Amino acid sequence: HQCDKRGPCYLIFLLFISAIALHALVRLIPILNQLREGLRLYGLDEVLAQHTQMCQQLFVPGHLQEVNVDFLLLALTPDFSEEGSVRRQQEMQIINFLQDFLQKLEDKGQSHVARLSVRSFLQWVTGQAHVPLIESKREAFKITVNFDHDCDSRYGAHSLCYPIVNACAVAITFPTRHLATSQEFENNLTEAICGGYEFSRH
Repeated sequence: HQCDKRGPCYLIFLLFISAIALHALVRLIPILNQLREGLRLYGLDEVLAQHTQMCQQLFVPGHLQEVNVDFLLLALTPDFSEEGSVRRQQEMQIINFLQDFLQKLEDKGQSHVARLSVRSFLQWVTGQAHVPLIESKREAFKITVNFDHDCDSRYGAHSLCYPIVNACAVAITFPTRHLATSQEFENNLTEAICGGYEFSRH
């Protein structure tokens, strides 16, 4: 039995759908008002009004660019030693290890090790887990990679150093003495990320 579009069955159906839509809207209005008030409190309502197109991606699903290996590798700015030196060879090897490590994370998605992903690596190094929204900021985004060849002179005899991150300066320093093999690099960096603290709310 089909409802005639002019009959009472169809009118009841339309009223029912309208009631559901109205109920959903009535529930959303206080939430949206609270959001608007929060934006106004920080002056963000004016930013939204002036930059509607740019800010739209903050509120529409699917617009935010995911962190990926390509973005990270393009952002790396290694501070290499003199070309042809033994130090330079060690540094190049560490950059290769880093590239392999990040690629492995991306291929696995969320690692079996809690909190370990390409996104968590970026969060750990820089304090942010997202690609910058503004294109000019995205293009200018760099992660300085430094290399520490002299940890023995500072710490004396020791068996392990972890990479040091400086989220404010957007930099990471790798202790070259402790990263001679790919496995050492992976173990060291995994422990550093999982055991270290990140700039985040949680």
